[in-house]
Amino acid sequence: MDWLDNYSFDLPPELIALDPLIQREACKLMVVDRKAKRFYHHSFSELSLFLSKEDLLVLNNSKVIPALFKSADEKVSFLFINALDPFRWKVMASPGKYLKKDSIINLKSAGQTNPCDVPVIIKDKLPGGYYILEFEKEINLESLGLPPLPPYIRKLRKKKNRAEIEQKDREYYQTVFAKQLGSIAAPTAGLHFSKEMLENFSTAFITLHVGPATFRPLSVEQLSSGRLEPEYYSIDGSLKEQFRPGRRVVAVGTTVVRVLETIKDFEPQSGWTDLFIFPPFSFKNTHAMITNFHLPKSSLFLLTCAFAGTDLLKEAYKEAIQKGYRFYSYGDAMLII
Repeated sequence: MDWLDNYSFDLPPELIALDPLIQREACKLMVVDRKAKRFYHHSFSELSLFLSKEDLLVLNNSKVIPALFKSADEKVSFLFINALDPFRWKVMASPGKYLKKDSIINLKSAGQTNPCDVPVIIKDKLPGGYYILEFEKEINLESLGLPPLPPYIRKLRKKKNRAEIEQKDREYYQTVFAKQLGSIAAPTAGLHFSKEMLENFSTAFITLHVGPATFRPLSVEQLSSGRLEPEYYSIDGSLKEQFRPGRRVVAVGTTVVRVLETIKDFEPQSGWTDLFIFPPFSFKNTHAMITNFHLPKSSLFLLTCAFAGTDLLKEAYKEAIQKGYRFYSYGDAMLII
């Protein structure tokens, strides 16, 4: 994994954004001009200086599931990945030392009305930190779970004696155009758009349900195989209707890039993508992209390096750190043209 060290950088902890901006489009925007090899510094609200209605913004309308649970004693965090049937779920859990096969554990309900602990059986332990949980009855995550904020936000908030999840996260860890329920992490590049701002652009929507592939640290197997864990995507007719040859396609987020580079045409379709984009990569459908500032050595950072060029992107990150940009999920934005 030595080659992965080339995609590392040091980030001062104070630049990790712990909270969303109440005014979504008020975040900073770094524009990376690949041709001129220059950087421009603006507010996200000034995006129209670089994009127009002639450009087609493609956004991921997947909606985040309240997929985070805590054990009743708050020692273990569970992230619900997918339902195997109405009573069994595949989950990620940390730390796993408290979990034994066939044991019963109580999950703390985050329900707004009549919250109660929910008993569950640890049916199986799988490789990679996954578990199978079995319930006595079907559960409704939307009424019981918490917004699945990334662990680094929750840990840093806790360090500051704050609640790991706050009421505002229910609204702000969700794009204003979220529609198709199914993600366990937000497609964060879209968080910067308000409904009013979207009206200034031509848009089309795809759906990619964000799963572990998007945010988990890269494994040796993934680096050797060049594939990620599959994630489900679907495309309706709006993409084909809006696209025309010569029109610049602007992907809003790495999840959109992966879908655009997976598909062969813009016809309505659905499927699973395990595409792992890293340098060098030849992009066929993505002409520009909006993205956040990503964790080092992550698949998201590698994808962005492949699009912008590794040396240029590392210089951009260096300048962003010097200028105090906010990083990661609740952080500032980057436009690569």
